Amino acid sequence: MATDERAVTHWLWVTKPEFYAEADGRDREDLDPASRADSDGWWTCHRDTQKGDLALLWRTTPRRDIAYLMQARSDAYALDDARSRKRGWSFACEFVVRMKLKNPLTLAEIKSVARLHDWSALRGKFQRSAFAIPDDHWARLVRLIEKKNKGSASAFRAAESHQVPRRVVLEEDIENHLAADLSAFKKHGLRLELRSRQTVCTSNGGRIDLLCYDKAAERFVVIELKNVRAGRNTFGQVLSYVGWVREHMPARRKPLGVVVARGSDPAFQDAAAVVPSIQFIDLVDLGFE
Repeated sequence: MATDERAVTHWLWVTKPEFYAEADGRDREDLDPASRADSDGWWTCHRDTQKGDLALLWRTTPRRDIAYLMQARSDAYALDDARSRKRGWSFACEFVVRMKLKNPLTLAEIKSVARLHDWSALRGKFQRSAFAIPDDHWARLVRLIEKKNKGSASAFRAAESHQVPRRVVLEEDIENHLAADLSAFKKHGLRLELRSRQTVCTSNGGRIDLLCYDKAAERFVVIELKNVRAGRNTFGQVLSYVGWVREHMPARRKPLGVVVARGSDPAFQDAAAVVPSIQFIDLVDLGFE
């Protein structure tokens, strides 16, 4: 997260059901910080988004509400593949979900505040992927949310003050430790040398935590770190990174994806069982408590 004194910029991110709901209509578990599932990754954003910025997440029909507080973990970076352009996605950033609202803020409640009527998102009927929220409008929206959600004020204060969630701090500490010494992977058959950190995959979104090379195996190794349980989102994330490396960094053998996390759920296990290019290592097996 941001550690400087730069004022936080506020955004509204807009998302469709395919990104906020399961197939049966339930809220996505991996967007709920309380689930201890992998609730971060990358999200489409405005080109001016900077690390530490805050965003409220608007869910389009059928929900039509604000249900999450999110925070950018990186500056915006460009997406340049045809699929993203077709969807109207130009920029993305890493994110973390700071809070899921027990009582989402509805469209009717937003419209009930006359001073929000000139807000571009409301006037534009939420027809873009990202809108700026001016400070005065942000304050009004936050007051509405706090009135409906007891205890949410502390979450907003922590996010505004750049207070980093403990899980994120530990995840960054783990990345720093492994980047400095990859020898713990030897007992898992991997003799790695670090090539880069936080490599941006501009054609499919996201950033590779640690991009390594195994000289003995003559292949690149993509390491994705999570200080939570690895789930379906994690699997899709690392698989897309492996595909990107295979396309952009040819080597003698196909790249390997390694997920390092605190356990894994059945969805991840089922997927990994049939994809040999993805390997799982528990953080405990690398010496982390």
